[in-house]
Amino acid sequence: MVTRTIIWTLARQPYKRDNVSAAESTSIPMACWNAWDLLLNVRGIGWNWSQGIPIRRLSLHLQSRPRFLLFAITRFAFFWVMFDASMETLRAQFSAPNLRDMHTIFDHSLPPIPRYIRTLQSVYLVLWVTYFGVEGVYQLYSVILVILLWQSPSQWPPLFDKPWSSTSLSDLWGRRWHQMLRHSAVSLGGAPLACFLGRPGYVLGTFLFSGAAHCIPFFAYKHRGNPVLECGFFVMNAVGILLERAWSKARGRRVGGVCGWIWTFLWVTIWAVPMVDQWAKTGRFGMGAALGHFRPMSLLSLVLPTTTDKGFVVTCLSFGVTVLFLVYTSLY
Repeated sequence: MVTRTIIWTLARQPYKRDNVSAAESTSIPMACWNAWDLLLNVRGIGWNWSQGIPIRRLSLHLQSRPRFLLFAITRFAFFWVMFDASMETLRAQFSAPNLRDMHTIFDHSLPPIPRYIRTLQSVYLVLWVTYFGVEGVYQLYSVILVILLWQSPSQWPPLFDKPWSSTSLSDLWGRRWHQMLRHSAVSLGGAPLACFLGRPGYVLGTFLFSGAAHCIPFFAYKHRGNPVLECGFFVMNAVGILLERAWSKARGRRVGGVCGWIWTFLWVTIWAVPMVDQWAKTGRFGMGAALGHFRPMSLLSLVLPTTTDKGFVVTCLSFGVTVLFLVYTSLY
């Protein structure tokens, strides 16, 4: 609310709904609804201030309300199950009944090579936990608001655009990852620094604001950890984008293709390791289930023989389904 108030104060032109006529906006109920939507709408969908924010549009077959609801409910169920499976796989990897008891993602009882392979597996799982968790909540909200408030499916376009297909850091953070913080980060971080440092200041300021926003949850935990490691991940991704721009100017072509995908994967992974390790130290993996206290993976105990290693089954399920999900999404 504070950041939105500052942005509204410095806005150069009035905010207007692009799906509501001026005559309709003068009524008191519509004015109240506009104020509420303006406060909570993070990507500016339906407003003129969303210009410049890349938003992936719904496919034509999802414009129908019943089809959209069926699709959203199915995706929510899938993301809920996979979120829990990824969390259970983390528990199985570290033999931790409670992930709040984890102190690091580095298992020092293993030799160096297996230790770092285990670390990369943990980072891979945490990336999926983040994706499934955010997508699951988004799908749940879309179902609730389309049913209860009769919102149009067009107000709930896809949140992500296959981030695993990114061939550069600019492609990942500028288009394929969710853009929920983009407007605030650019307005309060990128634009002010751009006045002093130009384009590099724009990039650094945007990611610095995003890093600061992601540091806030640390203060909600008893063990606060080091916010520099959290913010450093975002700052180093800004540095990576600036390196891409320098490469493009020197070579006369943009970063892309297979080499660009490898570069993006390696750069994100390298700087994600200390951040994810910090999450383990602060007990951030000890979160509850995606919906209440029910965990879908607990149902496996009802169908698996008592002698079966549940952790191994969940691990195979988690890694197997995520790989199939990557293949499936790459085909459409």
